[in-house]
Amino acid sequence: MRAAIDDTGERENRVILGSILAFWIVHLIILGIFAQVTSGSFLGISLRRVPAVLVAAVLCYAIHLLLRPVRRRGFAQTVLLAAVLAIAGAAVYGAFTTWIYFYADAIGLAPIQEIGPYTIRILIEDAFIWLYSFFSWTAFYLALVYSFDVRDRERRLARVEALAHKAQVQALRYQINPHFLFNTLNALSSMIWERELERAEAMLMSLSLFLRTTLEIDPADDVTLAQEIGLQRLYLEIEQVRFSERLQVEIDIPAEIQDAHVPCLILQPLVENAIKYAVAPSKQPTRVRIAGRGYRDELTLEVEDDGISEGVAGGTGIGLANVRNRLSARFGDRWSLEAGPRARGFAVKMTMPLWSGR
Repeated sequence: MRAAIDDTGERENRVILGSILAFWIVHLIILGIFAQVTSGSFLGISLRRVPAVLVAAVLCYAIHLLLRPVRRRGFAQTVLLAAVLAIAGAAVYGAFTTWIYFYADAIGLAPIQEIGPYTIRILIEDAFIWLYSFFSWTAFYLALVYSFDVRDRERRLARVEALAHKAQVQALRYQINPHFLFNTLNALSSMIWERELERAEAMLMSLSLFLRTTLEIDPADDVTLAQEIGLQRLYLEIEQVRFSERLQVEIDIPAEIQDAHVPCLILQPLVENAIKYAVAPSKQPTRVRIAGRGYRDELTLEVEDDGISEGVAGGTGIGLANVRNRLSARFGDRWSLEAGPRARGFAVKMTMPLWSGR
């Protein structure tokens, strides 16, 4: 973070230095053109003005250095101080240019008429002459640093929003694990108590593989649909050890959409609900079906069962709310979710943008 801030400061400094040089070079060219039109002495005036222009550039850079610490205090204070510094810069520049002209014949550029003792009145007159130039550059400088500050705030806001979005996705994703782990560990305890050690060992191995796989995935990242289905297969293998022949699994995902990207574990709350409300209370085989279809730029995923599923209100449970929140956080308003009971069982259908990442 510190390196990024330093790099931004260096870029701003280079832009400001370039703007100073460009402003005073244009100033020098305009004075030269004016001299050519009025006296036919473009080269002489231009050469005489070079030292003065260099001093003006140094003065502007000094104004920048003096204004930089107060930029964070407020725009009004910065403008007030900038005006004071512009007046001071114009006075110093006016005095220096008068000095250059007074001694011009001594360095062999061109003889000029002596102007007499340098007084406060002459200082004020010199400052007034160059106020326009220094106020013009200062106004340009303030506009430039204001644009820097706006971009900096936008970058910071974007970074905060990105971090908040990632934290939100992680929080939603991690709602899954406690519920799932509780059910699995409770089933393992029952198997061990009933001396069903082979089934307990198979479930434990499947659980270990599932957790290792999910922990290797960044919860804020997308995965391919093939990977998501692979994770659900691991999860359902655990539940098949628990429910044996009562759980029947059907997965229908065409090959052409298996590279589509989806939020990681977006299907698990839906599959968990099917297990909890359809398979668990049933005493007969219950089918859980996962299907997907792609049409144009839209991906549709469905999770349905043919179990009892009495008392399940679509959209009021933690699982469905979790899925809705994650889809909203990931896709904005480019998603939909429909959930409700059927003649037998319960079905959830969601749509999201179809993106393969290719």
